[in-house]
Amino acid sequence: MSSIDKNLIYQPRRADNATKIKRQAAANALQQYSLLALQAVKDGESPAKTRLKMMRALTDLPTELPKESYGSMRKKSAGPSSR
Repeated sequence: MSSIDKNLIYQPRRADNATKIKRQAAANALQQYSLLALQAVKDGESPAKTRLKMMRALTDLPTELPKESYGSMRKKSAGPSSR
């Protein structure tokens, strides 16, 4: 038979269920503006930023950029000044 570890093939159900529940809650909030607005007020951020954070959570991307990479991206996008 094969020597593949079963943990590599099957994820524990509890972790899988937690991920599904988190994704479903984010999808529900994205579809209902009132839930999105409540979440934005709770987090103290704009609804657009909350929507972006939820979309990133749905696609398994990191929900926040590292602070130093954000600053370096801003400097790069500014480019040379035309004054």
